[in-house]
Amino acid sequence: MVLLWLLLMGIGAGILSALLGLGGGIFLVPSLTLLFHLPIRVAVGTSLIGILATSAGVAAVTPPGRGGNVELALRLEVATTAGAILGSWLAGKISAQALSIMFAIVVFLTAGYIYYKARRKVSQSIPERLFRKDYQPRHWPAGLSVAGFAGTVAGLLGISGGFIKVPLMYAIMDVPLGIATATSSFMVGITAAASIFIYYGRGDVHPLVAIPTALGVFIGAMIGVYLLPRLRAKWLRTALVGLLIIIGAQMLLQGFQP
Repeated sequence: MVLLWLLLMGIGAGILSALLGLGGGIFLVPSLTLLFHLPIRVAVGTSLIGILATSAGVAAVTPPGRGGNVELALRLEVATTAGAILGSWLAGKISAQALSIMFAIVVFLTAGYIYYKARRKVSQSIPERLFRKDYQPRHWPAGLSVAGFAGTVAGLLGISGGFIKVPLMYAIMDVPLGIATATSSFMVGITAAASIFIYYGRGDVHPLVAIPTALGVFIGAMIGVYLLPRLRAKWLRTALVGLLIIIGAQMLLQGFQP
C-alpha cells in the first residue's frame, strides 16, 4: 500500500512539474518528509531522482515545436552551475532564518513581476500563446545574472531553482511560457544528474522509495506534457503565481520562527 501511495504521489508531482517546469523537488521533499516521515536527506535524494525522471518524461513525449530551447538552456546552465557552487560555499555562513526570509522576498517579487507583466499584456490587447517560433530571448545580461542567482539560491536552499528559472525566461527574457517551462524541465535535469551520485554514495537513496516515486513522476510528467498545450496561458500563469505566493508565505513563516 505504501508503494502505491508513493506511485500516486509521484504522478501528482510529475504532472505539476511538467506543467510548471519546477523540477518536482519542491513538491516531493515536503510530501516525503511530512506524509511519509522520511529523513530529509532520503527525501532530497529521492526528489533528485524524481527531477531527473521529470526531465526524461518530458523529453520522451514532447512533440516537435513543443520542447525546450536547448541552446538557451545550456547557456543559462553555465551561470546556474557557477551560482550553485557559490551558494554551497555561502550556505554555512548565513543563518537559516535569514535564508528563509531572503527566499520569501525573492519569491514574492517574482510573483508580482509576472502578474504586472501579464496585466500589461492584457491592457495592450496582445494575444499570448504558450508556444511560438517567432521569438528571440532578450536581455541576456539580466538573464544570466538571474540564472546565476537561481543557482546560488539552489545551492543555499537545496532546491532545483526551477521556480526562479521559469519566471526568469518568461518575464525577463520574453520567452513564451510553454517553452520556458519545457526549458526549465530540461535544465533541472542536468543539475539533478550531477548530484544524484553524491546522495547515492552516502546511502541516502533507498530503492524501495525511489523506484515507485520516480516511476510515478515519469508517468505524471508525460501526462503533464499532454495537458500543457491544451491549457490556456492565463490558467498556467495563474497557477505559477499562486504557487509562488504559497511557497513564499511558507518560507516567510519559517524565517520568523525562533
